[in-house]
Amino acid sequence: MNIKKEILLRVKVAFVVVIIISLGIVYSIFDLQFIEGEFWQSKSENINFKYEKIKASRGNILSDDGSILATSLPFYNVALDPSIPNKSLLENDLDSLALLLSSFFKDKSKSDYRNNILNARKNNRRYLLLNRKKIGYQEKKILSKWPIFREGRLNGGVRFDKMDERYRPFSRLGYRTIGSVDENNKGTVGIEYSFNTFLNGMDGEILTQKIAGNYWRPIYNGNEVQPKNGFDVITTINVNLQDIAESALLKGLKYNDADYGS
Repeated sequence: MNIKKEILLRVKVAFVVVIIISLGIVYSIFDLQFIEGEFWQSKSENINFKYEKIKASRGNILSDDGSILATSLPFYNVALDPSIPNKSLLENDLDSLALLLSSFFKDKSKSDYRNNILNARKNNRRYLLLNRKKIGYQEKKILSKWPIFREGRLNGGVRFDKMDERYRPFSRLGYRTIGSVDENNKGTVGIEYSFNTFLNGMDGEILTQKIAGNYWRPIYNGNEVQPKNGFDVITTINVNLQDIAESALLKGLKYNDADYGS
């Protein structure tokens, strides 16, 4: 009987221990999710990493003599994080920046630009598109030297968001044959579509780390994959002959009051 009682006692003790451990696990899960969840989530955001694409440059389409029929040019949206410049920087340079923006874009007054930036800062906005007009690379170099902007992204809050746009030097010459691209820079018709795989290239990628201000900083650790730019496509299109042919066709359409022709 004593042996049976001893075994029964051990079983009861083991059962109690299992119950205590189970309750401890349940409490730990509850504590992690509902009590300390926000703390650990904020910690994870501070050390967050992710891979971002490095866009490849789309190849050019060339005529028979090497003239560019279609190419990609970089354009930039000018934006600002109004929360980043410190009070002293704004007090000293905001008026000058607002005046330069007004003179450059010619769509709003100095006071409009100034008030837009101050209101966005007051409302804790982290992204303010200063103007919908995109600027080119040379203009970007000029704006980068302006007050506040010259402090860069981390201290001044300026953002020049790059995007490539397809540019055709000869306007609509051979437009249907050359083709066009969509908002994702993919060919939709013409040569742009037929040779999209060759023109498009291959995007690369780089590891980035989230830092203060909700920005992602690239980490150059030797493991980044460089983009492979697209190939150029050389066509048999002769610009002079194409111009003569299209001019004659347009003249014939007007003379015959036709809607289309070939």
